[in-house]
Amino acid sequence: MSRLSKKSPDELTDGQREQFERISRFRQPDADGQIGGPFDPWIRSPEVARRAVSLGNFVWERTTLSRRIVELAIVVTARFWRSNVEWVAHARMAREQGVSPAVIDAVFEQVTPEAAPADELLTIEVCRALHEDHELPSDLYQRVVNEFGEQGLVEMIMTIGFYTFVSMTLNAFEVEVAQGQDAPF
Repeated sequence: MSRLSKKSPDELTDGQREQFERISRFRQPDADGQIGGPFDPWIRSPEVARRAVSLGNFVWERTTLSRRIVELAIVVTARFWRSNVEWVAHARMAREQGVSPAVIDAVFEQVTPEAAPADELLTIEVCRALHEDHELPSDLYQRVVNEFGEQGLVEMIMTIGFYTFVSMTLNAFEVEVAQGQDAPF
């Protein structure tokens, strides 16, 4: 059960209700008035919700990276943070975008996939380096810029930074996976 106290929409402040209504336009609330994911915690701070949703929309709609690479970067981040909700949602989405089950399994097991497209191997390497070592060695930096460009690297960093924020929110408030789904961590 989530640590966050449930609030019905009529219990929210005007600012919270405004963000609840904004988010409800793209994510249907449950029967109990909860939106789920990181959204219910974010709504407690309307300015955070407004800005986080806007940044999330960029990841979903306007990045120059392919959706396959974005989903893979999110999965690596979900694994690093042991974020159940993000793993369950984005491992599925990564598969739907063409990331093989073997690659997803390797990310979960924290090993390098034996066979994967070069851009996926590079994405995993970059994301792991930033999460685990907090830096990009010169050779890795040059390889990722050669593959995705400087803009692509900035957008990959923003994606994993944003999903670090998402994962930390979910973990801090102990947001659970949807009923009927198993928590992997």
